Amino acid sequence: THFKAGWMSMGDIGWKALAVNVSDVAATGALPRHALVTLFLPDDFTTRAVDEIYDGLEACCKEYGVAIVGGDIVHIEGPFAISIALAGTCERDEIVLRSGARQGDIIVVTGALGEARVGLAYLEGGKGEGKTEGAKHCIERFRRPKPRLNEARRIVATLNPSSMIDVSDGLLSDLWHILNASGVGAVLDAQAIPIGEGVQEYFGSREQALSHALSGGEDYEILFTIPDGAQSKLADLEAEIGIKLTRIGIITPKGEGVKLSSGDTEKMLEPDGFDHFRRPVG
Repeated sequence: THFKAGWMSMGDIGWKALAVNVSDVAATGALPRHALVTLFLPDDFTTRAVDEIYDGLEACCKEYGVAIVGGDIVHIEGPFAISIALAGTCERDEIVLRSGARQGDIIVVTGALGEARVGLAYLEGGKGEGKTEGAKHCIERFRRPKPRLNEARRIVATLNPSSMIDVSDGLLSDLWHILNASGVGAVLDAQAIPIGEGVQEYFGSREQALSHALSGGEDYEILFTIPDGAQSKLADLEAEIGIKLTRIGIITPKGEGVKLSSGDTEKMLEPDGFDHFRRPVG
């Protein structure tokens, strides 16, 4: 469940349905190419609503170089739903998996975290338009996420990452996917986690904002690991792509689990984030 009636326009829904798939493809270092779109329509759904969905889909297609090549439209006894299958292409030696992280690798994330989840909190509280620029920005991050496609391509070309994933279910949850696939552990630096300005504004305290940034989800930033020797290239690449690249931790042996380091203290962490089958939205 990614939306509720009243939270988003049909155009927003079309954009987001495709954008989250673009983010998945970007997280492998590939380019998105062809999409199949299936609409599940209840009896009361209008042709105008379908047109608006496709306005959003086509805007996202134009932004990220995707072509809609087919799909299906079916009747459903229940709420409207949309499903997209997206195919992408990549040179065989450029594909980046989740399974390549190694002990000593540096953990890096693009952008800032937690803003989309704060945007959702505003919407859940009935504050759909937001009263401040920070609130409006967070809501927009939830409604119309911007996949880091071009940034991911440059990261692959410049830094040769050992593993990569997009942050869709929360930093901790998605980091665990990399750690489990790679058979390693990690230590995260609490002071280094890049928290969005809107998150800090919403919570006031960094401690609460940090918890949200670690597990909020739907940021669609890129989380990746690189060998220690590639650190020297981060600053130049950050300046080139205009997006913050933050070192947030280091890969450790598997037996050490996942720890959050803050000053002289460390605490063990468990995977936390959104789970469709455990904690539905709203």
